[in-house]
Amino acid sequence: MSQHVNNVKYVGWVMESVPIAVFENYELSSMTLKYRRQCSQSDALQSMCSPTSCTAKLEKEAEVVVNGAGCSYTAGSQTSIPDVAKCVPPHLQFTHLLRLQVDGAEILQGKTQWRLKKSKHLH
Repeated sequence: MSQHVNNVKYVGWVMESVPIAVFENYELSSMTLKYRRQCSQSDALQSMCSPTSCTAKLEKEAEVVVNGAGCSYTAGSQTSIPDVAKCVPPHLQFTHLLRLQVDGAEILQGKTQWRLKKSKHLH
C-alpha cells in the first residue's frame, strides 16, 4: 500500500549482478545486507557487485583477474575454463551495491560469500 519495495525484492536485485558462472559452480553460504534507505516500485536502480577476494577466471562473459592483493572484474572477456578444479577457488566473496539510477543514492550495501559446490570439489 505504501508503494515501498519489500526487503525480499532487494535480495533478488543483489543476486542479479552475480556472474552466471558463480551460480553454476558455487552455492551461497552467507549474505549480509545493510539497508540505507527505502525505494519505491517506480524507482530505477543499478545493481553492482565486485569481488573482494581473488577469484580467478569464471566464464566466457565474465573474468575476475588476480592482480596482486586485489582483483578486478572484466565483463565481455572470451576466457574459457580449461579445468574448474585448477582455476576456480573453493570460496568467493563479493561486495554489492544497489543505488538509485537517477542520482546514485545508496539503497543497500551487501556482502555475499560462496562455497564451491560439492560436485566441483576434487576427489
